[in-house]
Amino acid sequence: MNTILPTGTTRERVLARYNSIRRRATIEDPAIRRFVFRSFDNRLARWLPADRDARILDVACGEGALLSYLQSRGYRALEGFDISRENVGICHRLGLPFVAEGDLTRLPHEPASGEYELIFAMDVIEHIPKDDAASVLEALRLRLKSGGSLVIQMPNMGYLLAQFHRYGDLTHEFGVNENSVVDLLTAAGFSAANIEVLANWEATTIKGQLRDAYVSLIHRLVFLMDGAARPRIPTKNLLVRARA
Repeated sequence: MNTILPTGTTRERVLARYNSIRRRATIEDPAIRRFVFRSFDNRLARWLPADRDARILDVACGEGALLSYLQSRGYRALEGFDISRENVGICHRLGLPFVAEGDLTRLPHEPASGEYELIFAMDVIEHIPKDDAASVLEALRLRLKSGGSLVIQMPNMGYLLAQFHRYGDLTHEFGVNENSVVDLLTAAGFSAANIEVLANWEATTIKGQLRDAYVSLIHRLVFLMDGAARPRIPTKNLLVRARA
């Protein structure tokens, strides 16, 4: 029996069934859920607001892992959307009925008011054409309250295996390094003084921490040739917070 597939561009076909085509695990598996939540605790907990009624938006929320984590931490004013209908369905199965279908690239064309304490844009900006990325990030900035934060995660092109990950997803459009991500956010209207770029260490076990130490050592040795200009952050992804 023939399978009915989505039509359109390569990008549209992949995004329509992103979870299936990318063969991604979800937190519907309890073991994956525990690992992912521990990782969020390590990387993101420091930036979460004390007020559990603070409005938090997760754009391009994927299969809902971060929203589920925030829900488990007691946050009540959560919102999220994703372009993939398949991902939205997974979110609904996870008990996130408020997640809707939506296209992040449409935000610059919609009215904005500063209403969110915190906005997450994790693993999504690299899927936007580079010429549109600054306007999308500006649209997110305009949706933040004064002093609110935008947290993004993007592929780090200073990572030793950056090209493998850059081209490991058919919908990736570009990548950044620790310097160009600041340039991008500055072009979106954030002050460079309010941008924090961190290594995104994801290990939650002793074995993982040993692997991270090895990666850090190899990175230092390989990039000695670049002297003072060498990339300082060795992780696969960059974790960035920009305050409005």
